Amino acid sequence: MNNSSDFKIIENELKLISYNYYISVLFVNYEFRKKILLILFLDVEFKNIITSNVEENIIATKLNWWKITCSEAIDGKYFSVPALRLLSKYFLNNNIIKNEILSIINLNQKYSLEKNLNKRIKIYTKYLILKKSIICRILGINHFDSSIKISLNYLMLSKSFFEHGENSKSLSFFYKSKSICKRPKRKYLIFFLLNSNNNFTKRNILKKLFLLLFRIWY
Repeated sequence: MNNSSDFKIIENELKLISYNYYISVLFVNYEFRKKILLILFLDVEFKNIITSNVEENIIATKLNWWKITCSEAIDGKYFSVPALRLLSKYFLNNNIIKNEILSIINLNQKYSLEKNLNKRIKIYTKYLILKKSIICRILGINHFDSSIKISLNYLMLSKSFFEHGENSKSLSFFYKSKSICKRPKRKYLIFFLLNSNNNFTKRNILKKLFLLLFRIWY
C-alpha cells in the first residue's frame, strides 16, 4: 500500500471520529496539513485507549505498544500500520518530534492513573501545551505575539476545566481569552480551533465557516 492510500485511510477515520480535528486542519497551509492530521489522528488514538478501557494494565500495555512502535517507525522500521508508515515518511529520524510524541503518550498514561481531579487537570493542560508545541514545530512557528500567547494560555485552561466538568471556571477563562484576542492572524487559527469548546459539527459548520472568513474563532 502506498503513502497516498495510507493517508486517505487515516484522513477518513479522523473525519469519522473527530470531525472538529478534521475541519480544523483545513485552516493551515496545504504543505503542513498531512503532518498535522497525522499527529491529531495519533492523539485521538491515544485518548481512545484511556476512554475505552477501564483496566490500568490494559491501558498501560496498549500505550506502551504505541510508544515502542512510534519510536521505531521514526527510526525507520517498517510497519503494516498506515499511521506508523506515515510517521516514518514524514518524521524519519526526527528525534525532537519523536520525543514529543513519546511525552504525549507518557502524559496520557500518567493521566489514566491519576485520581485527583486537580492533578488530572494539570496533566491535561500540560498535554495541551505539548500538542501545541508539536504543531508549532511542524508549522515553523518559533514564537507567538504576546497577546496571542496569553489568549491561548487562557483558552487551554478553559479547555482543561471544560473537559473535567468545571464549567464555571472554563467560561471564566474562555471570556478572558476572547477579550484578549477575537481575530487572530490566520496562521494562529488552528490553535484556537483545536482548543475551543465550540467544536465543528455537521450542523453548525456553515455558520462557523462564515465566521471564520473574518477569523472569528469562538
